[in-house]
Amino acid sequence: MWQRLQIFLAVLGVYGIYSLLHNTFMLHFHQEQDLSTRVSSTDISTSLAMTNTVPIKVVNASFTPGKLHIVTLADNPTREELCPSAASLYTQGYVLGVLGWNYSDTFFDKKTCGTPCQANRDHNNRFGQQKKLHWLHYYLEHHPSLHDDDLVLFTDAWDVIVNGNVSTIPQLFLKQTMGKRGVIFNGEPSCGDSFGMNGHYGDKLREKQWPIRLHKEQKLHYANGRDMCYAIAVKTMISTPISGPNWSLGSGGIVGDVATVREFLRRVHQIRIEQELEYAKNPEQSFLFEGDQILFQLAYLRFPEINAIIDTQAEIFFVLSFLVGEGDFTEFSMEKGCTMNYLANNIGSKFTLNNITPIFFHFPGSSKRHLNQCFSCVARERAHLRPNQYFMDIDRQQNVSIHDVCQRYA
Repeated sequence: MWQRLQIFLAVLGVYGIYSLLHNTFMLHFHQEQDLSTRVSSTDISTSLAMTNTVPIKVVNASFTPGKLHIVTLADNPTREELCPSAASLYTQGYVLGVLGWNYSDTFFDKKTCGTPCQANRDHNNRFGQQKKLHWLHYYLEHHPSLHDDDLVLFTDAWDVIVNGNVSTIPQLFLKQTMGKRGVIFNGEPSCGDSFGMNGHYGDKLREKQWPIRLHKEQKLHYANGRDMCYAIAVKTMISTPISGPNWSLGSGGIVGDVATVREFLRRVHQIRIEQELEYAKNPEQSFLFEGDQILFQLAYLRFPEINAIIDTQAEIFFVLSFLVGEGDFTEFSMEKGCTMNYLANNIGSKFTLNNITPIFFHFPGSSKRHLNQCFSCVARERAHLRPNQYFMDIDRQQNVSIHDVCQRYA
């Protein structure tokens, strides 16, 4: 697998750099107006736009991490897929914080953001993804338990397994950020959930001209949407010190110090508002974002002052994909899923390429077919490992018994 990927990335890098530089130069030649000037002069009056024009604070100084907070967003109290992660974290001494639980439409302080905060009972994909952005943004801005030096980790709720030792996250974070503040995103082997999407929405993303600035010395300029996957690859080559197979930014797993994650989310928030304003002015020629990952990718390509990197070697987050071959993991394969010995004695599966045990396994797309089988292994080892297991409903500020959601757990 690794040799195939090295050849692919080499070709991607050479062609991508040429294509990206050529196209962005031509676009910049014809579009001299600096977007940063236009954005900073835009009047944004929505209730959540407090920080859209605040200058970026450079927050990449060396530091010592504080407490680790682990959070997710999960609304449906009848779904049992949350229990394996919540119980796994509890058995390792961590309490999972859940935002939006039980269709909450108010934040922890009883405030709301209006319509975007309403319960997503119809399971509308765009509505659900936008709710994630609002909840994370408000939580990072206002929750009193968060301190700038703490680490905060967000993980998706329904398709994730805790595979490794969570207590090693601060050490892995400092290793990847070179001892500095920063934010780490899970890596993926393609940008298929954004600029690589099929269909009408994917075409709109590829047809638009997007502002990018890959490093601090570069002036803000425009790139064609068809080159944005290459831009992500180039950005990762520039900013991520550890090479690995998963080069594209995903938003299902995020970890960083509170100050940096807060700053990054402000930029994500800014980009969302810009697009909504553009759509309001000309809905026939514009569109609204249908997921959250695209916004994180756009911020990654536009604000190099923020130390944002990709977990390319999947030390913290491993997103299962078409690149996983037979024998790449112990006790797991993409063809058969988890073996009966998966998590035996609470020992997680190792990635044989680098002998790393990823902390989180993420099962997107077709790999979800293995979740029930793997969840059974989690329950066998962890359902009764510690009594009275619970997670925290952050909005209502109360503990929720895991047993009340999943009867098989203690």
